[in-house]
Amino acid sequence: MTDSFRRAVGRKVVSRSSAGDVGAVSHFLVDAGNRRIAAIVVGRGKKARLIDWADVSGFGPDAVMVGDEAALRPPLDDRERAAADGKLDMVGKRALTERGSELGTVDDVTFDPGSGTVDALQIGDREVPAGSLLGSGPYAVVLAASEEPARSNDRSTPAE
Repeated sequence: MTDSFRRAVGRKVVSRSSAGDVGAVSHFLVDAGNRRIAAIVVGRGKKARLIDWADVSGFGPDAVMVGDEAALRPPLDDRERAAADGKLDMVGKRALTERGSELGTVDDVTFDPGSGTVDALQIGDREVPAGSLLGSGPYAVVLAASEEPARSNDRSTPAE
C-alpha cells in the first residue's frame, strides 16, 4: 500500500494519549540521501512544528497518529525552517537531472506509510523510481542522469 504527498497534505494529526487533534499535515521534509521522510510539518508559518518520522505511530488514510503532543517540536536549523515554510516541498518543484536537463515538474511523490520510504516521483506521465533521487532543495529536485529521455540523435552508449 502506498500513499502520496498530495493526498496526505491536510490530513489531521492526532495524539494517541489525548485523542486530540494537534494540527494537520502541511509539508514533508525528505532526506534525499536515504530516500525517506525525515519529518512531517504540522501547521503553517511561524506556528509550524515538526514531527520526526520516528515519532509517527501510524499514518492512515484518515489521520496521522503520534504518541502525544510532545512529539511536536520547533524547527532546529535553517533546513527545517525552510521545510516548515514550504520551501523544500518536492511537489511543484522543477525536476532536473544531474547534468542539468529539465524533466518537468514533480506532480506527486508516493511513499510507504508504514516506513516513510519514498517509492517514486510522478513527473508528468512518468513515474521515476526514488532510487534516482539525488537531492532536493528550494530550487529543484535533482535526479540521476539515467532518467533523461533518450535522444534520437545521441550516438553515445547509454550508461548501464
